[in-house]
Amino acid sequence: MKTRIKEFRARYDLTQEELAKLVGVRRETILFLEKGKYNPSLKLAHNIAKALHATIDELFIFDDTEDGSGNPQLKPRDQDSAY
Repeated sequence: MKTRIKEFRARYDLTQEELAKLVGVRRETILFLEKGKYNPSLKLAHNIAKALHATIDELFIFDDTEDGSGNPQLKPRDQDSAY
């Protein structure tokens, strides 16, 4: 997962430390999020989005082709195919 946290932090002239304090995590957590090395809980994603006056969708770019394990996600079955 990629994020735009750093970009949004810059809009508000916030350091990683300041954002971390606003959302109740350590600075390293923000660092790992920005580098794509950590996937946040829904609650943390919500808190970060709220602190940066953004939506979760604006901040976090999900790869629709993978589930995070490197495996392709299941795709809906074609309506015309037999079960």
